[in-house]
Amino acid sequence: MSIIHPMSKELTKISPEGLEVANSYLMYGNIDAVSQHMCVPHDVVVELLAKREVKSYIDTLYLDMGYRNRNNIGALLDEMIASKLEEARESGVFSNKDLADLLQMAHKMRMDEIKAQTELHRVEAGNIKNQTNVQINEAVPFGQGNYGKLMEKLLGANISESPDEP
Repeated sequence: MSIIHPMSKELTKISPEGLEVANSYLMYGNIDAVSQHMCVPHDVVVELLAKREVKSYIDTLYLDMGYRNRNNIGALLDEMIASKLEEARESGVFSNKDLADLLQMAHKMRMDEIKAQTELHRVEAGNIKNQTNVQINEAVPFGQGNYGKLMEKLLGANISESPDEP
């Protein structure tokens, strides 16, 4: 079964059993409760939860749910700051420290998010695979053909001549 989560750009292929176990795990929070609720042996639940696609699905949903989602946190924080500013305007009595604390918290959260994204990009860039290219020139002697022409252009010399010739 293929699932595209609304907040995710990634297509996840997951078995119906894996999906059911993953959703139960998100609901109950531990393996024993999932095993008991679904009447499935403990080791089967552990095996399904250990699959890469099930872990990916759980991680994506967990991070996108409720106030753990960075967009929801940001929106809530914006509402709190706007509410505090409105309250300060209406009452005329307020503490700059309250507003500064909220702004400091918003800034720290944004900086942590940027740091996490930078680290993710660094890890992804570190997974560069090496490539080895091999060119076999059986019919063309060394220094002739397209390779020879390229070397002549790069070196500015006629490399097809032998060094003994004047």
